[in-house]
Amino acid sequence: MMAAAELTHTATDLLDFFPAANGDGLNITWGHALNNKAQFEQALKGDVMMLETDIMVRGYGTSNPTDIPIHAHPPDSDSDLTVKEAIDLFMQVNNKGIKLDFKCIEALEPTLQILKQTKICAPILLNADIVNGPESFSTPVDPTRFIDTCNRYFPSAILSLGFTTAWDCTPDASYTWEIITNLLYKVHRLPQHVTFPIRAVYLSTSWKRFLCVLGMKPSFSITVWSSPRDNVDISGVVALRKYGGKDRVYVDLQDETMQQFKKALIDDDESTTHREVPIHWCRDLWFVDDTVPLPDNWVYLSTTGVLFLSRNSKHSTSKRVHSKQAYEVVKTGTHPLEISGTLQFIGSSNSQNVSGETEFYVYISGTGESVDSDNTNNIIAMSISNSGKITLQKCTTQVTSTDSSLPESTTYEFTLHNIGVGLKPMVKVSAKCLNSDTVDLESNSSVEVALTEIVVVDISTSPKLSVSFCKVGTTKDLMLEDIVVKC
Repeated sequence: MMAAAELTHTATDLLDFFPAANGDGLNITWGHALNNKAQFEQALKGDVMMLETDIMVRGYGTSNPTDIPIHAHPPDSDSDLTVKEAIDLFMQVNNKGIKLDFKCIEALEPTLQILKQTKICAPILLNADIVNGPESFSTPVDPTRFIDTCNRYFPSAILSLGFTTAWDCTPDASYTWEIITNLLYKVHRLPQHVTFPIRAVYLSTSWKRFLCVLGMKPSFSITVWSSPRDNVDISGVVALRKYGGKDRVYVDLQDETMQQFKKALIDDDESTTHREVPIHWCRDLWFVDDTVPLPDNWVYLSTTGVLFLSRNSKHSTSKRVHSKQAYEVVKTGTHPLEISGTLQFIGSSNSQNVSGETEFYVYISGTGESVDSDNTNNIIAMSISNSGKITLQKCTTQVTSTDSSLPESTTYEFTLHNIGVGLKPMVKVSAKCLNSDTVDLESNSSVEVALTEIVVVDISTSPKLSVSFCKVGTTKDLMLEDIVVKC
């Protein structure tokens, strides 16, 4: 652990800087909306570790804006505390960090120029809401300009990149995958620590998605926050901390909500704690094929699943995810290979009018076979499209295939069985539609497709199978979860 004197203004680990936190994000304490001189000075003298303050330019939103950065929150357009004055005060202490929440892009570069002239030995979080969040139609801070400017001045600083938010919240609203992937597109290339500020009121319906986000990169963390007017169901906060890791989840809740949260942690009550997350997927058993560079095509292997990001890519086929493990088949057919999972097609407002289908593919092949080669004699391919079409085919010189359809949906469950080595060899897929706006799912939600007399591999020469996944099509992204492969 580095001593405080060795740290620079680009320090990237709050838990290293604050040893009193004991490696636990819950123990980092925050001062809120310190937007005038009296509040800021009081916080400097107090026990809080991180000073949180809003920044805009003087006169923002009026007919006479300036380029002087001040500490204020809209609709205020003036303050008795400029950024220069606040940084001068901050330099007098050596035991605190600061979070600068930029409310307008015009204040960013003047603030960073001031910071660049200092020798602050403390963590600095540079925060902005760069994409729209649940129920919000506010204009975000320009994401490209914000990230590029921050990296030009402080390429190792912690970026706190979040979502615009509504004044009042609907209890059932959530951070959907559409919302989350809009942010991931902005941050996937960033090498530094990125924390995502997440409003606690939405976490009860969203925590599993953010658990997946935490599993994508070790440099990602979550900062959970709440507003004084929020009625928070803390079960999602408890679950995210429990399964996401206490060193990856920072908690910045209002006092009353914080007390409820701490009590829930102590009680470990059934109603507020998710005791088990049934994750059968093991990321270490899979790899992404990067043989062919696809610069606008990304695959995240998370601890809970696989996210394919290639919406509007120039390349129709995504990078492939391959099993490292070979699955040994049994000649009697008593132990068939079975692959199951849940997939969600992800779109966004800017891609709703784009035509064309996106398909998810599962391939079963002999371990010596390449899905991308011309020799595909020992490959079974299953595909599910966002329109609901299910196709199963044996890839030979003369393709054998069959198909069926489910209602158009965003989410499907599937199970692919290879019973391909017994007296009656067969490959079949069972699929289920999990939601639909147009069809009664009670009678139309599932389908089964089968190919009979199909042998995937010659058991005498190649008794082992490999599995791979990919996405084809550029109108949707795709999240693959609840993946189980067994033999």
